[in-house]
Amino acid sequence: MTIAEHDPHADTNEPVAAVPPLAGTPPLLPVMVATGEGAWVTDIEGRRYLDLTGDPALTFGHRHPALVAVATEQLGRVTATSAPVAHDRANAFAAGLADLLEAEAALPVATVRDAVEVAVAAAVTARARAGEASTVVVAAGSHDADVTTGEIAGARAIAVPFGDIDALLASLEHTTAAVLLEPVQAAAGIVVPPEGYLEAVRQACAERGIVLVLDESSSGLGRLGDTVALDADGSRPDLRLLGPALGGGIVPVAAVVGTHALLDAAAAPASASPLASAIGHRVVDMLAAGELQTRARALAEHLAGRLQTLVGAGVVTVRSAGVWAGLDIEPSAGTAPEVARRLVARGVLVGAVGETTIVLTPPLVIRATELDWAIEQLRVVLAA
Repeated sequence: MTIAEHDPHADTNEPVAAVPPLAGTPPLLPVMVATGEGAWVTDIEGRRYLDLTGDPALTFGHRHPALVAVATEQLGRVTATSAPVAHDRANAFAAGLADLLEAEAALPVATVRDAVEVAVAAAVTARARAGEASTVVVAAGSHDADVTTGEIAGARAIAVPFGDIDALLASLEHTTAAVLLEPVQAAAGIVVPPEGYLEAVRQACAERGIVLVLDESSSGLGRLGDTVALDADGSRPDLRLLGPALGGGIVPVAAVVGTHALLDAAAAPASASPLASAIGHRVVDMLAAGELQTRARALAEHLAGRLQTLVGAGVVTVRSAGVWAGLDIEPSAGTAPEVARRLVARGVLVGAVGETTIVLTPPLVIRATELDWAIEQLRVVLAA
């Protein structure tokens, strides 16, 4: 029997529906972007949208001129090298990043996933006990895929509620190699921990010799108004993960920052390409000047104040952290994905978490007047 004999459309006049070759889950919003600049994108039909969807890679907006310039220059030199050789961009990038964060060492890698693996491997190496499997404590809402599989980099993953210091302390045991936390949870809808939580975690880890890994792949590099979190009182994590913003929205790049003792023990090579390293080094220089952080603090205050006016007008709760906010939508206004799709018609793109929360993640290059306009469009959509 031939394949044709099994074809349900054989010998019929029924048209066969065209199946697009692009596989995967379709995006939330019905927009096909063709160009981008600053805080704006333009679709294939010429319509412009203010982009608040906030991939961490776009912290500095689309096609930042300084980052495009260094990328263009590097494209004329070399963009990638193979593992057996070093390249001339790696040391300068690592040194600049370590200096920016007042750390001993930095290990640039290709992706945030790589950074997580390196950090956990470093912690396990430092804390491993003969004949015992190591564990890693992770706050629920962060790295949930790892918690579901039950392991990270070979260590058993244990989830505890985010912000609950008592639950975290109860989970620590002699096999705990690391605690892995975000200072603000991104995927959970911009959730900020109680005051003093991070400092309490830092103290608990220090007392027990546990490696504290702070994942700032979404919240770091200016998003919260400072370069990074948990530095105000000189209390730092043992390892810090930084992510896509280092690539300036052009290439993937991430890094682990900490001590030589930990990072060298991880036995992982630097794996950021020459192109990624050149762009990352320019991002570090931009942050070292401090102007972006000053701008972010002003934008954060402006954004928080404007969003509070939506509470009771279609919004139940606003959670803001720096230039970042999660808004829980009143059920009568529709689901979060529905609100996000209705905003498309008014020229604003936002993200959604679950059925109830929309997330605003403006690039740090956005103007206050543009934020005001976007919030007014949201007000109109919620009132409709």
